[in-house]
Amino acid sequence: MNIAEDQLAKLRNFGYTEVEARFLYLVATHSGYFTVRQFLDFAQAKSGKRNARLVEKLFGLGHASAQQYTRRSRVYHLCSRQLYSAIGKDHLRNRREHELAHIKTRLLSLDFILAHPKEDYFETAEAKRRYFVERFKVSENLFTPSDGRSNGITFADRFPLCVAYPSPDYMPVVTFTYVDPDNRNLDAYIVHLRMYRPLFRQLPGFQFLYISTAAGLQKEAAELFSLLVEGKGLSDLIRYFDLETKWEREQYRLVTEQDAIFLSQARKRYTGDSISTLYYLWRRNQLPTDFQAEAASASRPMQKTLFRATTVPGHEAIFGDSTKNWGDGWQIRGCPGAGSPRGSLSKPTQTLQRRANA
Repeated sequence: MNIAEDQLAKLRNFGYTEVEARFLYLVATHSGYFTVRQFLDFAQAKSGKRNARLVEKLFGLGHASAQQYTRRSRVYHLCSRQLYSAIGKDHLRNRREHELAHIKTRLLSLDFILAHPKEDYFETAEAKRRYFVERFKVSENLFTPSDGRSNGITFADRFPLCVAYPSPDYMPVVTFTYVDPDNRNLDAYIVHLRMYRPLFRQLPGFQFLYISTAAGLQKEAAELFSLLVEGKGLSDLIRYFDLETKWEREQYRLVTEQDAIFLSQARKRYTGDSISTLYYLWRRNQLPTDFQAEAASASRPMQKTLFRATTVPGHEAIFGDSTKNWGDGWQIRGCPGAGSPRGSLSKPTQTLQRRANA
């Protein structure tokens, strides 16, 4: 990740160290929210003076607030317009308060970025759009529909998108991500794939990462990617539905020995609530067209695609079973204003910081 020196210099002018400035730049740009553990991992430090001094500066300058979710766990939010303006990003919505699901997603996104610091990340939706238009000659209509409808790709999800250099090829490849902090169902994931599919199909190749805190839905996510994006396995899916229906109706004479073997294998392959829903729709002749075998027949240039599912630790220890949105309950130190660069910290602020140090 390359960060402009002048932007780091403006953060250092507030009194932040080089490491603190780099960390805060990444948080402001890609998340808005962070935890002490994330800062310590980035700084390669142990809990103590390093994180205490950072929190002291943030509170003293009015650059951040904190929310307590469990007894000793807090999330910090960069909420000062002055800080965002210093790095030329006062237009970002990261400084606004958000619901709990958004906060969890942003923290996982930040985890991914901090764990892959060598990749080239796009910082804004406009930078992403411009890259695809200029580098791959993708139609502008994908982002700004000519019919005036608001169904173009806006990158509003703000999932990390980068140019990576995965081994063993070490060739630059566009890497899309989908961050799933809840692992409950894949409804939103299916919507995401459908929305981005027109863009995927105009690229010679790309990598797609499904990021979650548990492995439970990863197999299903991979199968849906194969069906919806690559168009692979649609014929097998329909054959499975057909044989499953015959079996349920006890029409065993219509099932050959090869069919029975295929059905046994398909039951292991096609699992999860999403497949069950598709089967329900197929039984009622309501299967979406992009899940029908004909959808794979459309001629498209050969692509080199790679799907990867990765599990990250998550932040369950911080949130517990809390359902509080930002500002619900005890919020520590708001952002009523901002201090001057190199400003001094008052004693009340220092006392409050010690209570918030976690």
